[in-house]
Amino acid sequence: MKTLPITASKEEIKELVIEWSELLAREQYKEALDMFLLDENNELEWTPELLESAVYTYGCPGLTREEAEKEFGSADYKVTSIFENPDKDKIIESIDISSNYGWMGKNDIAVIHYDNVPLNGMLSDLTARFFLRKIDDNTLTLAFMDLHVM
Repeated sequence: MKTLPITASKEEIKELVIEWSELLAREQYKEALDMFLLDENNELEWTPELLESAVYTYGCPGLTREEAEKEFGSADYKVTSIFENPDKDKIIESIDISSNYGWMGKNDIAVIHYDNVPLNGMLSDLTARFFLRKIDDNTLTLAFMDLHVM
């Protein structure tokens, strides 16, 4: 699990989200899930396979490629590298770290919305959500909530 000091800047937090996204771009779903905690209040029990299906179905986790192809006409979405995207700066700037949510847990400092997850080389409206969670008095990590279309 990746951690940051309690004094981490917003830029350092964004760097963790970017690192996670780059793992998805390399289709390393297990490694991406292993980076952070899984939020215990998730409706879904996130696995590497479920995360992959959330990507290739454009935010509908749990469908097979065949089911997604039949339902939506496509199941070929893939996260692509932020660094190779012409809208790189817009993607990074749109990672929102906000603490104005009453539904955060006791140890949650903020909610992170990673909008514009790049799919097939283009911006999308797929969004990953995380809690910024205090582990102890000195350490933070992220807790993955979900990947869906907002």
